Amino acid sequence: MKGLITLVVLIGICAGVFALGNLRRGEDKKPIIHVAEEVALTVATSKPSREPITRFVQAPGDVEAATEVDISSELVSKIEQMPIEEGDVVKKGDLLCRLDDDRLVAEVESGKARIEQLKASIAQAQADLDKAERDVDRQRSLSESNATSHLEMADHLTILKKARANRTMREQELVQAQAYLTRMEEDLKRTIITSPIDGVVSSLKAKEGEVVVTGTMNNPGTVIMSISDLSKMQVRTRVDEVDVPMVKDAQKARVYLQSDPDKPIPARVVRVASKGSRPTGRDVVTFETLLEVLSNDPRIKPGMTANVEIEVARQEDTITIPVEAIANRLRKDLPDEIVKEVDAQQANLDLSKRARRAQYINVVFIKNGEKAIVRPVDVGIADTRRVEILRGVGMEDEIITGPYRSIDQLKDGRKVALAEVPKKPEGEEGAETDSEREEKRASDDEDAGSDSGGKKEAAVAKGG
Repeated sequence: MKGLITLVVLIGICAGVFALGNLRRGEDKKPIIHVAEEVALTVATSKPSREPITRFVQAPGDVEAATEVDISSELVSKIEQMPIEEGDVVKKGDLLCRLDDDRLVAEVESGKARIEQLKASIAQAQADLDKAERDVDRQRSLSESNATSHLEMADHLTILKKARANRTMREQELVQAQAYLTRMEEDLKRTIITSPIDGVVSSLKAKEGEVVVTGTMNNPGTVIMSISDLSKMQVRTRVDEVDVPMVKDAQKARVYLQSDPDKPIPARVVRVASKGSRPTGRDVVTFETLLEVLSNDPRIKPGMTANVEIEVARQEDTITIPVEAIANRLRKDLPDEIVKEVDAQQANLDLSKRARRAQYINVVFIKNGEKAIVRPVDVGIADTRRVEILRGVGMEDEIITGPYRSIDQLKDGRKVALAEVPKKPEGEEGAETDSEREEKRASDDEDAGSDSGGKKEAAVAKGG
C-alpha cells in the first residue's frame, strides 16, 4: 500500500513540474521554470590547407672529419724537433716532427763500411778461385804425361771447391749487408715524420723531448698527433631501432649544432649499419648511421655534438591539418554508423593493420553550426606541427583544433562555441589583425595541449 502511495506522489510531482514548465509569464512569455541548457565547449578551429609536408627521423650524433689520421712513430726514439702546434694548417709532405737519429746514422755508416769490406773479400775470394782453377788445369796436363799422382789431383780439386764456396759465401754476406743497410736507411727516413694529407693539426698528444714507442699486439703505440681534413665533414649518428627501417642511403638530412641550433646545415645519408648495438646500461638498440655534410660551413668542427633530422618521406601537395586536431576514440564511444563505415573501409587492409585499428579509431571533429560532428580519417605522414589527411576531410571543413581539454571532452553532436577574441578599436595604433588573432589562438591551443603533444604525434604515426 505504501509503494502505491509513493508511486502516485512521484507521478504527481512530475506532472506538476511539466505543467509549470508550460506556464509562461505574461510580459515576456518566458517559462516560469527554466531548465539549464547544455553548456557549449569553447573551441578553436582552422581550415585544412594544401602544402608540402615532410616526415623526419631525429637522432643525436657527433661531428667528425671524414678523413682523420693518427700520427704515430714506427721507431722507439725521442722527439728532437716539433715545429708545429695544435691548430696549424699543414700540407701533404710538411714536416711534423723529427726524431733523434744519431744511432741510426751510425748504423748506416757501419752498414756501408761492412759492404765495402765484403766487396774486398769477394775480390780476394775470386783471386783464390782463379788460382785454384789454374792449379787444377796444370795438374790435368801433368796427369796426361803421368807426371803427377792421383792424390795430388784430388787435393787440387778440393782446393777449387773450397774457393768457389768461399766466393759464394762472401757474395751472400754482401746481399745480407746490403739488406741491412737498406733497412737502416729506411729507419733513418722514418725519423722525419711528414703529413700524409692536407689538413689541420686537430690534436697534439706528445711534446718535444718525449720518447715515443711503437705499438704491439697488446699495447698501443704512442699517438703523437692527429691530422684532420676539415674540407669534408661527417656526422656519426645513432638511429633508434623503431625508426631505422625508414632510413635509406642518399636521403636528405639536416644537422643542427648545439652551438647554433637555429641554422641547419645540409647533409645526406651515406651508410646505415646492418647490425645494431646496445649502449651500456640502456635497453634501447640503435644503429650507427653516417651522414656526409654538404657544406663547408666554418661553424662545424670535429667533436661537436649535433642533432640530426633525416628526411624519410615527403609529399609536395597534400591536405594537412594541425596534428593536435587528431583524436583517438574507442570504437564503443563512436556512433554505430561511423564504426560500420570504418570497418567497411578496412576490409581490404591486411590483418596486422586491422589489428592495430581494432580498438581505437583516428577521428577529427568538424564544427557544423553549433555542433561538433565526429568524422573518421585516414592519416599519412606527419611532422611536429601538421599531419597529412588521406581521407575524411575536405578543404571547406572547419576543423576543431583545440584546446586539448575541449577535444578530450568532445563527442558527436556536442554543442561548441568559438572562443571570443577581444577587438581593439579600429584605427588604434597596434590594433590586432585577423592573422595576429589566429596566431595567438594557435599558440594558446599549443600551450594547452603541450602535455600530450608526444602522445598525440605517436598516435598519429600509429594510425598512419
